[in-house]
Amino acid sequence: MNDVKRAFVSIYCKIYTDTFSNEMHDKKATGKEIFEFLIKDAQHCFDDSGQLISGDCNLWYLGCNEKFGELVLEDKVWKWSFGESSFDNVRAFVSMLFEKNLILKHQYRALMVKIAEGRLIDNMYDIKDYLICKREGRSWIKPENASAFRTEIKSSVNKTLKGMRDMGYNIAN
Repeated sequence: MNDVKRAFVSIYCKIYTDTFSNEMHDKKATGKEIFEFLIKDAQHCFDDSGQLISGDCNLWYLGCNEKFGELVLEDKVWKWSFGESSFDNVRAFVSMLFEKNLILKHQYRALMVKIAEGRLIDNMYDIKDYLICKREGRSWIKPENASAFRTEIKSSVNKTLKGMRDMGYNIAN
């Protein structure tokens, strides 16, 4: 791996009121910079007393957000819309980083571990509870409805679009 080799990258997803970091949006970056961004604490989780709960890496929001996002590496693009986030996209992106020799094997493995951990959560609104369980040494049990948020948001968006079309608005897809 060459620490000076740069690749065009765009990493973004819309969470909450657009609070996902734009640090890796439409830029040239080294593999080390990309790795550090993916693993970096997003700082979006707080306990009931308002104290920051560390450990919610950026990578998790890419795999389990409810809105939309993109991963771009050079000419390869993974985009998703409402209710379509997936750790499969994140895995493919990370695999390509490794195939292009942008990240080292130990970085690849660390990201794969974080992807597997993110799959255990599968809903960005459960990250806080997962981290609290982890901090307290309790076992995490993924809620039965963890993945349902994708279907629910997709249904909500489709109902809104239908309502707007019924009122005569032209909606571009």
